[in-house]
Amino acid sequence: MADFIVGVITKVEADSYDNKEFRRVTLGDREEPLKVKQGREGALKAKWGLLQEGVAIKFIMEEYTNPKGAKFPFVFDIETAESALPPPVTPKLSEEAQALLPKPVSPSGETRPKSEHAPQEIGMWLKEAGELIRIAQ
Repeated sequence: MADFIVGVITKVEADSYDNKEFRRVTLGDREEPLKVKQGREGALKAKWGLLQEGVAIKFIMEEYTNPKGAKFPFVFDIETAESALPPPVTPKLSEEAQALLPKPVSPSGETRPKSEHAPQEIGMWLKEAGELIRIAQ
């Protein structure tokens, strides 16, 4: 068979059966998780460190045929696969949709232009304006 599955990991869970550990790996585009067992002589277990959320992994699949003739796919090997993924696509938005997006923030982190006056000075003017409005009422 020697097929493969490429995807970005969204969830990794430790699990076991018959006192044998394995990792249950969920990919963003698959409903059913893949079971990454220990492999022959622990070859796959040595690669469990690659199984982290957000990492793109290539799962090399093989088929196991039981004595009754039934075939079951299993993970034969894993490797990182950043180069196997298509490049990210930037969505094209209409002008209405772009108007709803938050405005870019300046590199200094400020969202409005700097004033020529110190904040304390502006605060003093606002306080005086408030007092004048109260007197006028």
